[in-house]
Amino acid sequence: MKTSQVTAAIIVSMVFFSFPFKKQVQASKPFQNVKDYSLYYGAPTEQAIMHLKSKDLIIIEPQLFSKVQIQDIQSKGTIVIGYISVMETPSWNSLRVKELLSSDYLLKHGERVHFKQWDSYLMDLRQLHYRQLLLSEIKTSISDKGLDGMFLDTVGDIDDWIQDAATQTQTREAYRSFLHDVSNQYPELSMIQNRGFDTLDYALPYMDGLLWEDWRANWKEDTWMRTRVDRLRKEQKKGLTVFSIQLTKESSPGREARKLKFLHIDAPNGYSEINN
Repeated sequence: MKTSQVTAAIIVSMVFFSFPFKKQVQASKPFQNVKDYSLYYGAPTEQAIMHLKSKDLIIIEPQLFSKVQIQDIQSKGTIVIGYISVMETPSWNSLRVKELLSSDYLLKHGERVHFKQWDSYLMDLRQLHYRQLLLSEIKTSISDKGLDGMFLDTVGDIDDWIQDAATQTQTREAYRSFLHDVSNQYPELSMIQNRGFDTLDYALPYMDGLLWEDWRANWKEDTWMRTRVDRLRKEQKKGLTVFSIQLTKESSPGREARKLKFLHIDAPNGYSEINN
């Protein structure tokens, strides 16, 4: 090979390997050694921190925890994942609310969509300004505090609350663009998505895990659930970790989840209280 050809080959290799990209879930498997986890949005009390340190992986509201508290939890080998709401902005999130523009809200019949139960509003992920706010929140609440990854909540709103087909497709494409930006800026952070099964195709190249919130035991009799279980089982073989959770003490959902090799927990006390 001529010297010029060798030089060109080296340059191409350097460009390829220096270009930031998200490793495929098949290769990463950051949760392969996780045997149990906890989802906790409450305050970082001494009792809570002791409980969280006993788990392999935890999902927390990072704005409530200090960097020192997070480091303390990680010192026991616990993987710490930070919550971020993608498609909704809750009123309590003052850091984000004060930066929002009127164009960041997704309107229905000219009005903002308010979820009274959570006191949150549906957002327009197609807006670059809104996506930049999310990236800023990831920096200050998750990356700067040294967390290991992020839990992307409310993604399912794209499937459940956007009825217009064109808007839905545009929002899914905006979500994929957002994940691409996240993976470029924070390649060290793992990602877990909550539900959003019909949007999963847009997210899979970036996802390390998926949480099935409101998992139920009767999945074999439910066509909707059975179809999605079949899909997730295929992705499990490629490296995707599937988590599941239910808000009762019933034993049957957990048994069914474990048969499918889902990492399952019960949360009868909700997410703001300690669950065993």
